[in-house]
Amino acid sequence: MNIHIEDIVSGYRVSVVHDDNKPSTKRITEINLGNIYNIVGPLYSKQQNMLNKVCTVIEFIEDRSGFPSKAKVRYVDNNRVGRVSLYNLASASSVHENF
Repeated sequence: MNIHIEDIVSGYRVSVVHDDNKPSTKRITEINLGNIYNIVGPLYSKQQNMLNKVCTVIEFIEDRSGFPSKAKVRYVDNNRVGRVSLYNLASASSVHENF
């Protein structure tokens, strides 16, 4: 899996390439504060219960080097707050490509 995160005016553009299966697939998602997203795989085994949950991004979390790596989200179903990796978020407007 290759991940590329690009800074845009209102948030981040996240490109994820899954090359472990043939043909390879690419998903491009623009992540903005306040928008609604679905949590998609691949997730670690402990996070499988989060798959397909709907959430709203409320904040971006940066690592020690200032690179955005996660998003603070509020889950729609139970109103709880959690953290999700940017590459695990997808929206209905995400672009999927096979190559």
